[in-house]
Amino acid sequence: MTKYLLLPFLFISLSLFSQEQLFNLKDLTVNKAELEATGYSKDATANAFYIYENGYSRFQQGGDYHLLSDYKAKIKILNKEGFKHASIQIRLRKNGSNREKIHDLEAATHFLENGIIQVRRVKPEMIFTEENPEYDVVKFTFPSVQPGAVITYSFQKESPFYFNFESWWFQEDIPKMYSRYLADIPGNYRYNIRKVGTQALDVENNDVKKRCFHIRGIPEPADCMSSEYVMKDIPAFKEEKYLTSRYNFLSRIEYELQEIFIPDGRTKKFTKTWDDVDRELRRDNDLGKQLRKTKWVEGVLPAAISSKSNSLEKAQEIFDFVKNNYRWNGDYKIFQDVSIKELLEEKTGNVSAINILLHNIYVEEGFEVLPLLSSTRENGIPTQLYPVLSEFNYLMVHLTLDEKEYLLDATEKNTNFGITPFRTLNKYGRLLDFENGSSWYQIEPEGISTIILHDSIKLHPDGTATGKSLHSFSGYHALSVKNILEDLKSEEIFEELSNPNPHTMSLAVAQAQSSNKVDLSFDLQNSSQKINDLYYVNPFSFKFFRENPFKLKERTYPIDFGYKDAYTYNISIEIPETHEFVELPENRVIALPEKGGSLHFLTQKIDNQNLMVHCRVYFPLAVYGAGYYPYLQKFFTEMLNIQEQSIIVVREKA
Repeated sequence: MTKYLLLPFLFISLSLFSQEQLFNLKDLTVNKAELEATGYSKDATANAFYIYENGYSRFQQGGDYHLLSDYKAKIKILNKEGFKHASIQIRLRKNGSNREKIHDLEAATHFLENGIIQVRRVKPEMIFTEENPEYDVVKFTFPSVQPGAVITYSFQKESPFYFNFESWWFQEDIPKMYSRYLADIPGNYRYNIRKVGTQALDVENNDVKKRCFHIRGIPEPADCMSSEYVMKDIPAFKEEKYLTSRYNFLSRIEYELQEIFIPDGRTKKFTKTWDDVDRELRRDNDLGKQLRKTKWVEGVLPAAISSKSNSLEKAQEIFDFVKNNYRWNGDYKIFQDVSIKELLEEKTGNVSAINILLHNIYVEEGFEVLPLLSSTRENGIPTQLYPVLSEFNYLMVHLTLDEKEYLLDATEKNTNFGITPFRTLNKYGRLLDFENGSSWYQIEPEGISTIILHDSIKLHPDGTATGKSLHSFSGYHALSVKNILEDLKSEEIFEELSNPNPHTMSLAVAQAQSSNKVDLSFDLQNSSQKINDLYYVNPFSFKFFRENPFKLKERTYPIDFGYKDAYTYNISIEIPETHEFVELPENRVIALPEKGGSLHFLTQKIDNQNLMVHCRVYFPLAVYGAGYYPYLQKFFTEMLNIQEQSIIVVREKA
């Protein structure tokens, strides 16, 4: 019997294998089987996928020694949702008279019509270029795109910018069956080569190619390092909540020029050490110059603050003074357009200007401070292998006082002393100490951010219930609520900030704020379900989360909450003296592996008419590795089930 049961599964597996064998993974030639295919066996949710992708980068022989990169791609469009992948954009960098160019662009749509392969080519008049200050974008859309079509395109890019060579992106938001990248680098060019992402290479070959590159004035051709990288069956990168920047995790090969050995014996270095960078930043006309101009802030601080002896209280007042009197204009630009003078005159400036002002006031007042270069969550995590200043887009202030360290950012009015905006919680930054040398600094918010709910509910004989609810937010939860409250009308607060269950209504709302806490209070009216003589009451008027944020089959990147947090819900329920409790929910304790978190759900009868319900969820880590994903997924499902399906049964006494 087992043998016969296995036959259908064996047939399906062989069918999928045969289907994939029919795809041409060698070049852009499109066959009929590719056009007849209706899905991608390794991802049933795919709307489109790459059948074949190939790239080859090398230096131009003679001439200007520009970088030449050939690109070829063949993409299968499965349905209408996949049509967006038939609109192509090719970004071309430019800087003054130097700019990248496109050569030999060819593109075509292949589709079946009455069983015959048809081809519609992209004509020159269908291609246009959008100009921007720092780059141009070549754009075109394939004609006659339809479900089942296969699109192909190829071009050569010529670039004078060989510092970063050509990054190769194996992973995108649609899957790829086959992606191959070749690179020939002359032996006198030395690059830092970095593989990013978790997807493994199927092929990695690095060999010396003899006599591959001709240098003007040198009779003997130079050797090259020839590299081949191949990935197969690359899954789509699917974004989900609690992700910093997708660029931290997309699988790719990156290059950065380290040095060039010039034929006359000289060496030209490009990648510097942090000691080199420290010296350059100190002399820099923007960032370094502004950090040195502490005299510009003389007299800026009110005498009532300046006259105090240095203490934590004074440090907090200085922070509040800058935060409340100078406004961030939304720009980063940490290495340019930095002017303390303009900030003092106009009361508005970019991130660097505001936080350098804070830094300089502290220096002038005799505090121990250093600037901290960092990167926002959206911008990505800077590499620690070697200095890449372009990967930093933020600047904060590090204060040491009474042997305790504080990280400060005065760009937002709702932040408190020692709590930086959520966008800054991105692993680490670089402390700039021009006297003793810079160093890496871990960005880890202290303490636990909390949400605490207290409900007091009274059940009436008709099954309705009324009561009050107090929601208290601290830490980053309080900061988030403060920022949201600025844009909400009073009648919107209940739905936007409380996550009510369907059976809960609010009759009134009130709010109160302090420096590190927000309280919201609601008058409640709840309903219960009556079947025969029994009332079924859900004690949870609110949920900690609207839904399970983790829906992927698999997640290969970390779950980054940004900070540690805890959620507590205490509920007191009073029933009429004419009624009695019949059934209570089961107590539950759920724990994540390796002390990664816990959920406690408890019910306790105080007397015949009063019941206490307690639920606490605790996440002691700010970041969870990808291996935690299935456990967190299940944990959230169970938490939501407890808050949606825990039922108290009440009836009228006989």
